[in-house]
Amino acid sequence: MRPSSPSNRHRLWVALTLVWSSTCAPVLPERSKPGGAASWAQALATDAAVRWSRDAVLCRITGNGVGNEGWLPDRGGSWVLTYASAASRKAVDISVDTNGLVTTNKLPDSLATRWRPLPSNWDDSPRAWAATRAHQEGVPINAFDAELAYDAEPQRYPGQLVWRIRFFLQGGGYESHVVSAQSQWLVRY
Repeated sequence: MRPSSPSNRHRLWVALTLVWSSTCAPVLPERSKPGGAASWAQALATDAAVRWSRDAVLCRITGNGVGNEGWLPDRGGSWVLTYASAASRKAVDISVDTNGLVTTNKLPDSLATRWRPLPSNWDDSPRAWAATRAHQEGVPINAFDAELAYDAEPQRYPGQLVWRIRFFLQGGGYESHVVSAQSQWLVRY
């Protein structure tokens, strides 16, 4: 058969298509549900915060079991957003799980005065997690825990608003990264 015959051209086309599609396969997200980032949780928690207190302000974001890309996985994990009220001098944790279920837990009054409001210009969790990639020594499975607050890293960055992200690694162990609220990587330990 000649290379230009219809049968050979069809075989060549099929072979090239298979090779091309295997090298250009789409990257699948680790989450198939909508949402999952810290800003998604904040959007869901805002109604509960305002119902709790009209002057509620976001003061801290904590993530537990967050995926290694900064999103909650399909199963497990949660974001906990701490809101404080200056008028009532009280604070509340509003938890948002992977399914978007919102629950509220009032905090002791003694904790209310320790929180400082977060500015509105903090970078979302996927962007903060991305800032750590070039600096990771181990291979992360997920974020064991993470926190965005002024007191998230008091020894190394006292009084500064930072993300502290502790990755659980393949093979055991963990490594922690500190990233600014605008996603600038600061340190790994």
